[in-house]
This record gives sequence, C-alpha cells and structure tokens, in this order.
Amino acid sequence: MSVPMSGRSGHPQPVPPVADPRMRAQGSGYPARHGGHPLGPPIQQPGPPHPPHAQHHTPQQSAPSPSLPQPHIRYYPPTGGHMPPPPPQQPPQPPPQQQPRQPAPPPAQVVTSPQTPSPQIASPGTLLTRLRAKLQRRVPVFGVWLTIPSPVTARAMAAQGFDWACIDMEHTPLSPSVMADMVSAVAASGTCVPIVRVPSHSPEWFKWALDAGAHGVIVPMVNTVEELLRVQRLCRYPPAGQRSMGAFFAPNVFGLRGPRAVSDYVEYVSKDIMVIPQIASVEGAANLPAMLKAGGTDAVFVGPYDLSASVRGTPDMQVQDVMAHIEQSAKDYDIPLGIYAAPGAAAGAKCRDGYSMIVAASDIECLLTSATDNLDRARSEARVYR
Repeated sequence: MSVPMSGRSGHPQPVPPVADPRMRAQGSGYPARHGGHPLGPPIQQPGPPHPPHAQHHTPQQSAPSPSLPQPHIRYYPPTGGHMPPPPPQQPPQPPPQQQPRQPAPPPAQVVTSPQTPSPQIASPGTLLTRLRAKLQRRVPVFGVWLTIPSPVTARAMAAQGFDWACIDMEHTPLSPSVMADMVSAVAASGTCVPIVRVPSHSPEWFKWALDAGAHGVIVPMVNTVEELLRVQRLCRYPPAGQRSMGAFFAPNVFGLRGPRAVSDYVEYVSKDIMVIPQIASVEGAANLPAMLKAGGTDAVFVGPYDLSASVRGTPDMQVQDVMAHIEQSAKDYDIPLGIYAAPGAAAGAKCRDGYSMIVAASDIECLLTSATDNLDRARSEARVYR
C-alpha cells in the first residue's frame, strides 16, 4: 500500500480518519449516542439497520493491575539436616487476682488541747527561743539601736544580720503606731528579735509595745525591788500579772495563724516575753542584788551614760567601782548582762567583762558615719580639681 507523499518536502501526509457511520454528520465527531459531547447522556436515535457485514466493536476490558512481587525467602536448613525442636510452650498463666481495695484512711484530726502548744511555739527555731538559748549559754548576741522613726530604716538595719534590735521610745519621738510598724518590720527579717525600750513605767506603754508584738521590753530607771515587781506584772497575764487582754496583732508577729492564734499567744508565748530592767543610777546598782534575788528577770541592761551622770553627783564614788558591782551581782545570780557599746570596736572589751547582750551599732550613727566618710573620700579624690 502506497503512502501519499507531498510534492515538495517528501514527508508523509496524515491520512484522514474514516468516518464512522454512527457519527452524526452535524456533530463534533463524537458518537451520536453521546449527543456530540463526551460528557452528555446517550441519545437513542432511530437509524438504518446495520449492514450484515458490519462488525460490532466490543469494549476493551481494563487489564488487571499487576500484583506486587513477593520477596523471595531463602531457607537454610540447620547443620545436620534436622529441624530444631519447637520451643516448649508455656502453660497459660491464670489472670492475676485483684486485691480488694483498701478503704481510704479517715483524714487526720488535729486536736488542740490546752496542754499542747501550737507547732510554731514548740519549734526550737523561733527567734525568741534562739535568742534566749544563746543568752543562757553566754554566747554574745549583737544588737542595733533604732532611733529613726521609720519602718524602712528598721527593716534595712534588721536585715544586716543583727541578733536583736531595740526600738527606743525613751529618747526618740516615736508614736505607738510607728513603733508597731517598726516591730513588724524587724520581725519580718526572720533573723532579728524586736525589743522595745518603753519611755516610762506607765501601763499604757507596756500595752502598746507588747500588743504590737515586741519580744521583750527594756525598762529604764528601775531602782527598787518594788519597781521591778510592778514591771514584771505589767508584762504577764493573770494570774501571774496584770497585763490587759487585747493582743490581736502580736500573734501575727510571732507567726501564729488560725482561730487559736490569740489563745496560743496568751497561753504560751507571753510567758517567754523578756523583761529587762535597765540599771542607770547608783540607787539601782545598790539594790540590784535584791532585785535579782526576787527572780523574774531575763537580763540586766546597763545604761552607762545615765550611770556616769548619777555617779558624778555622789562623792567618793567611781564609775568603775559601780560597774564592777553590777557585773559581779549578775555573775552571782547567773543573769545575762547587756550594755550599749556602739561602735562595735568596744564589743571585744565588753565580752571580756562578762557582757553578752551588746549593742554594736546605732542607725543614726551608721547614717552619719557613712555620710561623713563618703563625703571625706569624695573631697580627697577630687582635691586636684578644686
């Protein structure tokens, strides 16, 4: 069969397709049963019968998808030509028996009895307990004297590592409200015990100081046994004393919480409040042995400046002799001694003399000394520019 060739190029020309008699003459070349559109529905139209020699085209069936080749597994028989025996089958294990569930224990009930103190009080690590234990062993405890009426200053000084801080109300213009804030600020340090020096023996000063949470009081100008006993009664609740009920803020300063905070404070804490008379006169020094014999004194604080002024008015008497008498009396009755020894350079000499409760610094002295030192240093460094 010859293929028609073009006249010039010699390339074969495409042979036009033979029209299918089932095609519509006016259609687009698709079978008439599709309406001339590949997606149209088949249309049944009458037409001439097929000639006898016309062969019907059978629809081609899609070939089945070839299956994936299976991997060839090669078996190597064991040495000797024998198969290994199958592993022994384990007998079926019976299902584990469930243990009967134990009933949950009932919640523990905390029973607070009058004979059982609160956990905060029983702990030996409280501030007041630690301070009293050191004084009993005559371990020196160093304090700071607070005279600036400011809780901010009190908090800053207490955070420096002092064992105790005395909030002085005798020679400073401290109101009871400011004093209460300073007591809370000192106790918040967690390491410093707040102690208040009341200005006089009047009962209201003891109420304000102790109800604010003071862990002890320094009482100035205690000269006789009667004055000391009266001071002790103002610091103790009945029947041991005459202190009025009303300590609603003090339990929080001691870390007590809950409905029994006030009762626990009254029953346990108040008995450990430190009562510290201050000996600042010749009369007080002379009566000190009798006062210590009466008991109820936790420590004795010496006022060296007032004592020197009192000695100057007494002929044939020296301050050193009065101080030696006080020190010997405290030693005889095994009572700790305290004294103002700021700045701290004098602390070593006082420890050798038997003092264990020592004031090592004062807030106003620290402020003035630091300001003066910094100013002098600045002027020295900048001398060449002046």
